[in-house]
Amino acid sequence: MTYFIRSICSPSVTIIIRVVLLSVIIICIQTSSNNAHAGDNTFKAGDFTAAMDVELGAGYFDTRNTNFGVGRFDIITGENTGDAQWFEAYLKPVITAEYLIGSAGYLYGGVSLIAGLTRGDGDAGGFTNGTEDDIDNEYLYIGWNSGGLFSESLGEEAISLSFGRQDYHIGNGFLIQDGNFDQLSKGTYWLAPRTAFDNTALLKVKTQDVAADFFYLESDSDQDNTDLAGFDLRYNTSESGSIGFTYFHILDADIHFYGPRDGMDVYSIRANDINFQRLNNFLFSGEYVSQSGSGDDGKIDADAWYLQGSYTFSDASWSPTISYRYSEFSGDPDNTDNVSENFDPLFFGESTGWGTWYQGEIAGEYLLFNSNQTTHMVQLNATPNESLSVGAIYYKFDLQEKNYYGTAVSDKSFADEINIYADWTINDALYLSALYGVAFPGRGAADAFGGNEPYHLFEVAFYAYY
Repeated sequence: MTYFIRSICSPSVTIIIRVVLLSVIIICIQTSSNNAHAGDNTFKAGDFTAAMDVELGAGYFDTRNTNFGVGRFDIITGENTGDAQWFEAYLKPVITAEYLIGSAGYLYGGVSLIAGLTRGDGDAGGFTNGTEDDIDNEYLYIGWNSGGLFSESLGEEAISLSFGRQDYHIGNGFLIQDGNFDQLSKGTYWLAPRTAFDNTALLKVKTQDVAADFFYLESDSDQDNTDLAGFDLRYNTSESGSIGFTYFHILDADIHFYGPRDGMDVYSIRANDINFQRLNNFLFSGEYVSQSGSGDDGKIDADAWYLQGSYTFSDASWSPTISYRYSEFSGDPDNTDNVSENFDPLFFGESTGWGTWYQGEIAGEYLLFNSNQTTHMVQLNATPNESLSVGAIYYKFDLQEKNYYGTAVSDKSFADEINIYADWTINDALYLSALYGVAFPGRGAADAFGGNEPYHLFEVAFYAYY
């Protein structure tokens, strides 16, 4: 009997059981999705409205020749565990509510929990080790929206003021997108369901074409307990395009992996999805960021920028889109002085699909994090039908300076990576995604890791929404 109990409680059997249970849940969600989207998850009583949504995600990941053949390093134990195979899953129920207060707008709020786990070896970067089970609150916020109060002067819902644990992002996530790194005991490193900042105060003002956000953000220990305050101004140039300017000052922070944060001033100017009238199918995006200042941990002098162009052949079969992007993030040529020139990627995250801003499912997820690097990206995406998107991405990674997080290397060439992916929207409630990637090391990566083998990755993930 003891042997039987140990057998059914073994990690591999537990993973299988959880996969089966998750599959059953997803089938139930898929079956009932039509009713859910018809409004059955909404409660209304007079001026009060509440809704409950449930999000579920799960993924399986497999890497071979991890770290170019050297093996996976566990940052918790320091062990080399070889190749990595692991499983992640999470469940995220969310309750949101609104209360109309007559002509004075409405109050709103939200609360959510996340239950997440990682099993197997842990992720290929070593940020989790496969033993993580975590249940914690995600959203907990309250706010006021002006509704129709200023409809004649500023427009509908022109002003909102909110406080608490909630999401906040700027542009396409180059600087601020994700308030949580989903590592260590939290698990679910790749699925990354936790995005809220630990605490916020947000004042948002918008008119038809112009908007301004004034923000205060606090992060947790994943992001070095960083506190910052600033503003974002933007002008909408078309249905989807905008230009913007952002400034914020970091009020307090622990010293970061990339260098000092305390006292940092950040300036950014950007353009997102700008459409040119004579090139209807062409979209342009770009951003420049300057980081400067000094604090208790030293001086800061860093910058980063990118330019991207995309063209869609709308009259061709599958409407293929080809994109090119060049990005550059400063590095520090001298780690012994009192000035940090390593660009701090801050709270970047994925906002518009593959490669934004985890550049490469191997390098961008586990090896390079938008500091001391230059990256060429070429992407081809096609849509065989409304529910299926397929594509391929090529990345060329180079180091900006001849060091890899302080380890000297003989050459700036780091890696070439290819990702091939498919995204399938099965229905309104179920989404499936799969990707194969391979990265070929350059001289710089071989020097840093001591390996010279192609790094392979396969991953599949699905999401269900109710």
